[in-house]
Amino acid sequence: MPIAVIYITALLFFIGAAPLPYGYYMLLRLIATGVFIWAAFVAYERKHESMPWVYGVLAILFNPLIKIHLPKELWAAVDIGSGILLLSTKSIIQKRENENT
Repeated sequence: MPIAVIYITALLFFIGAAPLPYGYYMLLRLIATGVFIWAAFVAYERKHESMPWVYGVLAILFNPLIKIHLPKELWAAVDIGSGILLLSTKSIIQKRENENT
């Protein structure tokens, strides 16, 4: 995964902690689900034991098809925590320098 995608997604999570229009959160759900599915796949390929599960749970939590209703305050905490998680685990999912794609 390109490092820019990780940073941009983390930034979107931090912005998502603020009260914004509903459309922003739908866009965030789509992006987050895609990034976490991708991250789970990459972490699995790199043989990490727990991170594919963590990313998978987050992909389910953010999925836009079956919405999980949580209080706004809890969603703000989840958004911030997800952004921090992406930044702190970026070495697991970022594209390596010697990879060809």
